[in-house]
Amino acid sequence: MSDVSGDGDSANEEDQNAVKKKKRKRNEMEVECGVLITCGHKDVDQDVFKSIHDNGLVYNGRLIVDKNFKTTDPSIFAAGSLCEFSNRYMALAQGRSLRMDRYNGREMGSRLARSIFDIYDPKTGFYNEHENEELPLFFLPQGQGGVLPNDIIYYYIKTTNPMIHKAGEQEVKNRKELVCDNLDALTGTGHFIKFTFNSIGLIDSVTYMGHEEVILQSLWSFVGLHESYLNELTERHEAGIIPNVVEFLSENWAIALYHEWFGDFCLRMRQGIQGLEDVQLLVGKAFEMTRHG
Repeated sequence: MSDVSGDGDSANEEDQNAVKKKKRKRNEMEVECGVLITCGHKDVDQDVFKSIHDNGLVYNGRLIVDKNFKTTDPSIFAAGSLCEFSNRYMALAQGRSLRMDRYNGREMGSRLARSIFDIYDPKTGFYNEHENEELPLFFLPQGQGGVLPNDIIYYYIKTTNPMIHKAGEQEVKNRKELVCDNLDALTGTGHFIKFTFNSIGLIDSVTYMGHEEVILQSLWSFVGLHESYLNELTERHEAGIIPNVVEFLSENWAIALYHEWFGDFCLRMRQGIQGLEDVQLLVGKAFEMTRHG
């Protein structure tokens, strides 16, 4: 009798496992693959949306704010990927995106804080609205990053500067991309780095992949610089003189490029020499010489 009861328990257990497996199969799919990449649509959190809606704020896919980052409630300011400038500024945006998730988050936070202090005077408690209708300009690059299979680190930094990228205009591709690729995906050794340039030679984007972490600010500092600051890197790399771009950009000569105020220094230097007559004579002479070869 014990053998029979044992067989009965075993049969019941197999039936239960079959039922569980059948239920599990409804929500499962078996796929044969080497690498599986999953992705989803990044949307607004339900609790955040409920808070916005319950407080009577205008929401049209994103929280709507004016040029001063102020919502329809005069005491609530907002900025960031959740927000969007009102459509009434579309004609003033000059092809720029009204969605704030297109811009650098750190820069958005800084502009928001500045706007609040410009409008609200803590001494008097009064609000001083700005008269002009211009939207603020944003210049800092926007970046994305992650870790790929085999622990390969990936970064992609791209300009958001409207002076570099003019929406609606066909970009003239008159400069080759600078690519250095000695990355071994199997072992995770080496690096991949790519610079793209716009039609006037400004660095439009930087892509990096490698097993070594890099300081993200270092990659940011390249975007927006002119290719001439790279010490003839493009020509020398194409000629085979500089086989490893990453090592070349790690040498002592390039340290200044990574300083956070280097771009500001270059701008001030250009503005300063424009008022020097003797320097302008040299610049004019150099221009004439280059024009005649």
